[in-house]
Amino acid sequence: MLTALPATEPGWALRTYLVLIGCAYRSETITYGVLAAAVDRDGPNLLAEPLDCITRWCTRHGLPQLASIVVKMETGMPEPGFSAVAPDAILSERQKVWAYDWFAHVPPSVNELMKR
Repeated sequence: MLTALPATEPGWALRTYLVLIGCAYRSETITYGVLAAAVDRDGPNLLAEPLDCITRWCTRHGLPQLASIVVKMETGMPEPGFSAVAPDAILSERQKVWAYDWFAHVPPSVNELMKR
């Protein structure tokens, strides 16, 4: 029997992570709205905490900031509140995200994504 991901912020973060590594593999960015629809979240405003979970996990493990490929449609850049990467370093960080082999590692667990 399949086990559903929990409807918690870390559960949403894992769903989000899986979509983002697919985008990274294809060297793509994704808008907040498209990402919200892909993970079946009611709107892009509900992505803040899941993306924060991913950002903290990437930081703890010294990985490229996966959330840097999530962008506003109008600007092609992350929301102003995204502070894991300086604004002038976003484009180079995306190159690192796209070059990293995300599929070479087991995805984070919901428990790992819960850690602050």
